[in-house]
Amino acid sequence: MTIKFRGYLKNNNQLKSVDESRLEKMTIGWIDYLFVFLIILYPLTKSLKLLISKYNGKILNVFLIDILGFIIVILLMIVHEYFHAITFSKKEDIYIWFQGFGMITHCTEIKNVKEYLYTLLLPNLCITLPLSIFVIFVKLSNPLILKMIGLVSSIIILGAINDLATIVYIIRNRKQIEYLQLSGKYMYYKKK
Repeated sequence: MTIKFRGYLKNNNQLKSVDESRLEKMTIGWIDYLFVFLIILYPLTKSLKLLISKYNGKILNVFLIDILGFIIVILLMIVHEYFHAITFSKKEDIYIWFQGFGMITHCTEIKNVKEYLYTLLLPNLCITLPLSIFVIFVKLSNPLILKMIGLVSSIIILGAINDLATIVYIIRNRKQIEYLQLSGKYMYYKKK
């Protein structure tokens, strides 16, 4: 397995494609996103409440803590994508790209439902879930630290939406799916 950081994804033609003729394109629906939104609503609300908490100090301090928060977010995004990448086997090359305001991991390896669920769940169980639990129960008194935690957790929780919606879609349709595979910018599955 070779994990390669490829820089900024300029267009989707840079992503490796496979023969999609026998595959069905995965279309995640609004019901999947609604279900995920309901799951993340409480920790997201707590995060946003921390982010907008009152601070009477210098505006420069807020600016500096926001910069630190964004650096932490970028580092957590890299770790998140690396967690996705390590779940793939040694058969295929794995590419990690910056895209828009986020990152993507791309590998065309064929995986069954359980393996793909593991790929999608691992970074969210290691990063997003602990951060969400921490935000719910945080009892710190420093308003600057609370603002930074609110910023970081809000972005990370919102960033998990696509992974979680894909998980919901796969679970809802698992009886129809033989295997899953990325091709270009889309995920495909083979019907049973």
